[in-house]
Amino acid sequence: MKRLTVDVVKKMKRAWSREDGVTLVELLAAIILLSIIVLSFMAFFTMSAKTNSRTNAVNEATFLAQEEIELITYYSTSQKTLDVMKEELEFADNSRSSTVNSYQISTVISPQSELYKIVVTVSKGGETRAKMETVLPFAEEAETTP
Repeated sequence: MKRLTVDVVKKMKRAWSREDGVTLVELLAAIILLSIIVLSFMAFFTMSAKTNSRTNAVNEATFLAQEEIELITYYSTSQKTLDVMKEELEFADNSRSSTVNSYQISTVISPQSELYKIVVTVSKGGETRAKMETVLPFAEEAETTP
């Protein structure tokens, strides 16, 4: 038992007397290397945040354009005339403009033989964020209800 204790003490003395360890220069080099790696990943996170923001803006603009298209499609499928729709939605010269959440929504209707081409453009700050087109028929005469 005494021999075991002496061996443990000798090993402890040897471990404490060794001078191999991390120098200040090695520590600084490791910190610099880690800093470079972290900074390179920070650039990816910044770019990802910008891309996310832009995607959200385009998605919102697309939803607004889709909402406008669906509104006009409702008038087409409910057998209402083009004149009724223009009056109810306040069209002027086959177009209308509105603003929702700082997005400018421009809707233009142009006749194409028996159908009508509808173009909805959503922009913000002068930059077009979404554009949708569809072609729809409208009733020639309004349905009369007895």
